[in-house]
Amino acid sequence: MASAPVLASARRILLLGLLAGYINALSFIDLGGMFAGAMTGNTIHMDATFAAGNWQHGLQVAELILVFFLTAILAACLRLIAQPVYGFVIMAVLLIIAQSVHGTLHQVRYECLVLPALMAVQGQTLARFSGNAIQTVVITSNLLKCAAALAAWLMSCLPGSITPRPSRSAIFLPGLSWVAFLLGAATASMALSLNTSQPFLWPLPLVALLGWDISRAERANLLD
Repeated sequence: MASAPVLASARRILLLGLLAGYINALSFIDLGGMFAGAMTGNTIHMDATFAAGNWQHGLQVAELILVFFLTAILAACLRLIAQPVYGFVIMAVLLIIAQSVHGTLHQVRYECLVLPALMAVQGQTLARFSGNAIQTVVITSNLLKCAAALAAWLMSCLPGSITPRPSRSAIFLPGLSWVAFLLGAATASMALSLNTSQPFLWPLPLVALLGWDISRAERANLLD
């Protein structure tokens, strides 16, 4: 199977990063400091909460992490037997469910089940772009990859250097994931400032566009 063109990968990273930044920012507000996709932060949050003696909240964070992990297993199984476009169908359904429970009496309880599942499905559905392994749900590793590729490019420019020069995509695509994540979080902040009653329906056009794009790429055999 051929690698996707860099511009196509950039488009997908932009859309996925917008979605992940948006959902993580909303979850941070709705869930009292818990993230839908950042399990590193959640693990620290869980440990600190347990250390402070707040076992009820600590167990809630632990439940969120467990939901993310178990859903990631199921999503990985789905990826092995079905086309990636089905992952985006599931993501759309989860967004609708998240909206249906938003504002209800047990909102936090339900969103702790739905939102990490959404991010786990995204993370497992599409994580390679033009031959580069890039995770769009969290961005710490992408910043490190961008920095490493940029350092290799700078070293390769030195006189007499034998350092292989990385491709431009190795620098550009991981860096773009951070920009997209930032813009997604900013969009969530705007949605909250507007006091919108349907914040989880805003990303549905992104998911629909991604599903259409991936479906076309699958037919053309242009997915990594």
